[in-house]
Amino acid sequence: MRRLSIFTLLLLIVFSCKEEKTIGYTITGEGVNEGTVYLWSSNETHRELSSAMSNGSFSISVSLNDATPLTLVLPDSKTVPLYAEPGTRATLQPDTLLKSGWCVKGGSTQALHDSISRVLDAAESMEKQKKIIEDFIAEYPINEVNVELFRRYLVEIPNPDNEYIRKTLSKLGGVMQDHQYFAGVKKVLDKKTGNVKHRMFPNFSYPTVDSVKCSLGIFADKYLLINFWATWNADSHEKMKELRSIREMVRSENFAILNISLDTDSTKWLDAVIGDSIIGYNALERKGMDGEIMESFNITSLPYSVLVTPYKRIAEYDLPLDSMAGVLIDSLTHKHDTRNLNRNKKNNR
Repeated sequence: MRRLSIFTLLLLIVFSCKEEKTIGYTITGEGVNEGTVYLWSSNETHRELSSAMSNGSFSISVSLNDATPLTLVLPDSKTVPLYAEPGTRATLQPDTLLKSGWCVKGGSTQALHDSISRVLDAAESMEKQKKIIEDFIAEYPINEVNVELFRRYLVEIPNPDNEYIRKTLSKLGGVMQDHQYFAGVKKVLDKKTGNVKHRMFPNFSYPTVDSVKCSLGIFADKYLLINFWATWNADSHEKMKELRSIREMVRSENFAILNISLDTDSTKWLDAVIGDSIIGYNALERKGMDGEIMESFNITSLPYSVLVTPYKRIAEYDLPLDSMAGVLIDSLTHKHDTRNLNRNKKNNR
């Protein structure tokens, strides 16, 4: 009996030692500026301070039960994202391919983060970065690295594309959809743009090419495609040429097109409308991007198109001006015309 008790005690000691070794994360480094190194976490229990020696060496350890995202704040205020995995000894090392100037060796998630960050930092344009992020999400829809990619490359940048962020968020896996960071991003987006679908489109009054005031009321019982554009924006100017093919695809007469230019130079606007034979009603928002409707939709890029129902509600927003838009509008207007026809037959009986 005594031997059994001693054996049990030894087992407890062995397992407790193993537990102490596996539950913990240590980050060490050399070559940083002398001063305070701060390990920051949203969880106060994981926050630690350390002093970098005169040679720039430091070491910080923290107890963890699960993989935890942390941020290393260096004495020069540079920040390095960490993906702390229990039982890992990580090292901070110089890396000229990363904009932060540092990479971290230690942990599979950390390696994934540093690898994709090198590719993104080397991308020549925002469009290339977006494509890289989309491919990453498709392969790793529930990986914690997505938080840092959104934060650094999509959200916390000058003039973020809120509609693009909203659409890209929807591609994340279910666990990430509920992540605290993304929940906060969604709240901010809702305050800026909200889910405008099915909302009433605000009334307006704009001068047209023939100096007549144009308002929402003149499009009674029609589906209305409203396009915001400007001559100074090459992409939106080019897209105006697509309107003719869209109009030809829609068989219903209960469909109209209204193009609202955000030009402040009315002469350039008139020359473009006439010179390019831009079809539809053409109106001018003299306040440009500072107009009330632009603010309510948080329009930051052009073109921006909205499809309004005969009941003045928004059917689609940020609608691409392509053949699929023509197919969609033709389908909606056909259903509307059929309902009206059946209603009229019923009333005439």
